[in-house]
Amino acid sequence: MKFENYLCLEASAGSGKTFALSVRYIALLLKGNHPSKILALTFTNKAANEMKHRITDTFCNLDSSKYDGERNAICELLGKSEEEVLELRDKFMADFLASELKISTFDSFFATILRQFSLNLGLMPDFNSLNDNSIEVKNEFKRLLNSNSMMSKVAKYLYYTNSKENALFEKLSLLSQTKFDKFDAPWPSSENAMDRYNALCDVALKLSSDSNYVKNFNKNLSLNEIVEKAVVKDIDKKYFNKVRDNAEFNAARDEFISALKEYYLTLEKYEISQISYFVDLYKKAIANVNRRENSLSFADITNWVNELLTSKNKQNIDMLYFRLDAKIRHILIDEFQDTDIKQYEILEPLIAESLSGIGQSGVGSFFYVGDIKQSIYRFRGGQSGLFDKLKFKFPQIKTQSLDKNYRSDKIIVEYVNDKFKYKYPHYINQIPNSKDDGYVRVVKFDREKYLEAIYDSINHLSKFGVKYEDMAILCWKNSDIYNIKDFLEDKGLEVSTQTTNNLIKSANVAAAVAFLKYSIFGDEIYLNTQYEITKTKKAKLELKSDASVAQTLKFIAKYLELEPCDVDLLKLYEISSRYSDIYDFAFNIDNDQTNSAKNSQKGITIMTVHKSKGLQFDHVIVLDYIGKENSQKDKFLMEYNLNTDSWDIRLANKVFEYLGDENYIKLQDRQKELDRKEVINKIYVALTRAKHSLIILAKDNPNGNNISYFTEYESNGKTVEYLNLDECKLGIIKPNSDKKQELKPQITRLKPFEKVAPQEILTSDKPKESLNLDSIYFGKALHYYLESIDFADFNSLKIAQNCLYNKFGAFIDQDGLKDIKYRVDMLLNNPQFLEIIKDKRLYQEQDIGFNGALKRIDLLCVNSDEIEIIDYKTSLKNSDEHKEQVREYLNILSQIYPQKSVKASIIYILNDEIRISKL
Repeated sequence: MKFENYLCLEASAGSGKTFALSVRYIALLLKGNHPSKILALTFTNKAANEMKHRITDTFCNLDSSKYDGERNAICELLGKSEEEVLELRDKFMADFLASELKISTFDSFFATILRQFSLNLGLMPDFNSLNDNSIEVKNEFKRLLNSNSMMSKVAKYLYYTNSKENALFEKLSLLSQTKFDKFDAPWPSSENAMDRYNALCDVALKLSSDSNYVKNFNKNLSLNEIVEKAVVKDIDKKYFNKVRDNAEFNAARDEFISALKEYYLTLEKYEISQISYFVDLYKKAIANVNRRENSLSFADITNWVNELLTSKNKQNIDMLYFRLDAKIRHILIDEFQDTDIKQYEILEPLIAESLSGIGQSGVGSFFYVGDIKQSIYRFRGGQSGLFDKLKFKFPQIKTQSLDKNYRSDKIIVEYVNDKFKYKYPHYINQIPNSKDDGYVRVVKFDREKYLEAIYDSINHLSKFGVKYEDMAILCWKNSDIYNIKDFLEDKGLEVSTQTTNNLIKSANVAAAVAFLKYSIFGDEIYLNTQYEITKTKKAKLELKSDASVAQTLKFIAKYLELEPCDVDLLKLYEISSRYSDIYDFAFNIDNDQTNSAKNSQKGITIMTVHKSKGLQFDHVIVLDYIGKENSQKDKFLMEYNLNTDSWDIRLANKVFEYLGDENYIKLQDRQKELDRKEVINKIYVALTRAKHSLIILAKDNPNGNNISYFTEYESNGKTVEYLNLDECKLGIIKPNSDKKQELKPQITRLKPFEKVAPQEILTSDKPKESLNLDSIYFGKALHYYLESIDFADFNSLKIAQNCLYNKFGAFIDQDGLKDIKYRVDMLLNNPQFLEIIKDKRLYQEQDIGFNGALKRIDLLCVNSDEIEIIDYKTSLKNSDEHKEQVREYLNILSQIYPQKSVKASIIYILNDEIRISKL
């Protein structure tokens, strides 16, 4: 395979795209290109770091037998012998080692561009990059609404469109990423449509007296009621047969339908015009926050750079290169199928420059790799259609495909080929590189028994010697992870989730953070948490507020005699630069989601399919979709039109379906088809993670209220099918060892901070009741709602309620959510509860460490004289166990705080009363 200057590489899962990208990068170096001229982009810091490591390691050790494959591929690309390639490597080694490789994320590259031109845009070059600044933007937006006397317009819009405030902000955030200019449109008059309807009534009522027919023609109806009548949406009803060929009726109906279309199109234009004003103000709010706070979210950075390079005032590309210190001749892009419109618009002129041939910048090259079958980020703007669009726009780009699978065993590869070859046009069958057969099994299960089905599959793998740390369970929602984790831990199995792998849960990190909090706040709870990890108690330190967070943490680590080279501590020092001072760090570090730097894997991995992309596991259990499909409907239909390079935006209104609006129906059908394709892509990703064993758990007898990704079902009279799998068992499980693994009791260790987990008795001789999924969600949601409330400020109730609806609205119906709100309202108006929390410091979901174990208390109320423990329950069931559990907390805190009076209460938050049981 010769070196192509302009190449699109289609790389299915496990086909070696990272290998191909690193080989091409090194080939460019050996062709005499300086590293400063080569730009490689990917989406995550993890991927960028891995790419740097792989390229550096391969380049420096190209003569090693470990890299025979890479060396042979480079020889073939360059048409040179092994000796010639190694001579070139030695020739360019000094330059390579002395240079900084331009391998970065899109966000990092765009930030580099923006810093060069920031002053032109009224920004400072030293701006901070943030994951999210939405709260500041919302507050600024509301301030601008007030100052522009537009608050009443928003209220009117929310009222007439029956929209929620949170939904409005989500839409503004999305639309602010598009080129959506404000415009004016008048409020429509319904007079003409009503006149035409009245005229139709006069004609229609003379022609038939059928009772169902007559119901369609009532002059007292409103327009919104009229459009729901069959005369508008279902003229094929039998009772219209008598008038179907009546010229007078048809003429009157046509005039009415025409007037109705005109009214609703005008109404749609008005609503979108109102949104356009809000979007314009929202964009100003973003700009104001960016300039005032000197902080930009990653989305803000992309928007500013897009404006820089694509607006009427766009900067000259040569000037851009000059500011970046060196002209980029060669571009390599990983995972191109996940690129969004804004990123594409920024990159397109840079790509065009590389594709322009010989010029001031010399001969360029362009390479991008990806797989549209793995495009699963449409929800955040990913446009898989751009993968092919680029090839059509630049016909000099050649296309090659990788057809060998280096990840999965033979039967897995063949099974995936068989199930997906008819799902994608031009599907390329993958050829397995593995000589082992592997194992595929499809198991049908009852939807209420999915946890048992997972447990049975784990035991099945374990029976053949598969270790727990070599197993992965893939599911579709974060809520699935919590339920699976709780169930398996109750069975005595150790599990690993993204939360359990968080950096702040690493022992030395947790000790350093706890001691810092103790030194700042003085509360012995933190000292005891640190003691349970280090087994040493130290005097509180006076911390210097003017020292950097990293310096303070290093001093604490040394003071506590923690291991100085612990990789997690080193990572903690690195991420501490995100925080302005030790107080900012102490208040916000618990929300940090950085993963531990230690690669040791303990227990069975549980993760969502989205998180699993790019990863591989020896033995994979893929769970079917659990629960109802998300039924939340958007107020807008929005899709990017690749043919017109613009957004198609329509108001979501069934009236346009009734009226036969072809453009609306086409857009709606396109959105549904794209949603369907994305589900199939997610399934493809899930089924291609396994190396040796793949077990698929498919629902039996699904329906529209109990959907399945693996079994076809009926919904609203239509057959829905993503995959329709039959039960099967193919191949054999490759044993990992000769010794069967035995169940071991759960090891007590630092557990993840679970905000929504209700308290449970960890040890009990009583048999557990079968799990009720609705009850689990209800309990978690109520705990989450209580945790979200600031008891010192009951105005926080609205925010907490919005959080509750956003997090649990997809799992609990409206009556359930109202029940939660009603119960908590009763609690907040209960005089006995208010007396308990009066004049006390409140610690919600508080961890306490004692005698090697960590416990979590729902609410801890503390003042100078006493401590009161609060434990929430939603049912009187198992009340004896509840008391036993809370007495354990009472005993622990009495030993930690012998000088204080320690009390405890169990608060039963029932559907009709608050019952407080004092211990």
